[in-house]
Amino acid sequence: MYFGRFSLAFFLFFASTTASTAQNKYDAFWGQYMASSLIAQTCKGVTTYSGHDAVSIGVARDSLREQRLLRILYYGNRENLTRLGHITLTMSGVSTDDPQKLCRYARKIARTDDDIGRFLRAD
Repeated sequence: MYFGRFSLAFFLFFASTTASTAQNKYDAFWGQYMASSLIAQTCKGVTTYSGHDAVSIGVARDSLREQRLLRILYYGNRENLTRLGHITLTMSGVSTDDPQKLCRYARKIARTDDDIGRFLRAD
C-alpha cells in the first residue's frame, strides 16, 4: 500500500512539473515578444513583428504549438501579457521607466539571436 501511494505521489509531482515547464516556455515566449512590443511603443525607429509573425517564430524556432500560441494571442489577458513583458525587461536589466537606456538596449539587440532582439528591427 505504501509503495502505491508513493508511486501516485511521484507521478502527480512529475506530471505537475512537466505541465509547469510547458507553461513556462509559453510565458517566456510571450514575455519576450511583449518586451519587444513595449520597446517598439517607446523607441522611435524600432519596430517589432506582428503577433502572427511572432507565432510563426515561436513555432519554427521554439517548437511551440501554433494553436496554443494563437489562443493566447487572441484570447490572452492583455494585462498579464504586458506584465510578462515588463518582467522580461526587468530580468534583462532595463525598464520602460528609463527610455534612453531602453532604446540603447533595443538598438544593440535588434536583429540578433537575443531572446527579445529576434523580434526587433531598428532603422
